[in-house]
Amino acid sequence: MGRDTIAEIITSIRNADMDRKRVVRIASTNITENIVKILFREGFIENVRKHREKNNYFLVLTLRHRRNRKRPYSVFFVLGNCGLWIN
Repeated sequence: MGRDTIAEIITSIRNADMDRKRVVRIASTNITENIVKILFREGFIENVRKHREKNNYFLVLTLRHRRNRKRPYSVFFVLGNCGLWIN
């Protein structure tokens, strides 16, 4: 079965954004290049470079971060179980 390249791109960009990373490196294919062009045109990506290592091509994306954005919630608490009242 083939890989879902669109989901991989979006997940890697989302994970890097949640960790406030500035640069993301993804594999370069025709599909990924077209998706990155759209994201660049819409302003989600600040810069795009094509990088080559041996015979593999990669896209190096520089993400655009908003200054005063709060971090997403990452800690969850379980307040109760089924049938247990919390006062």
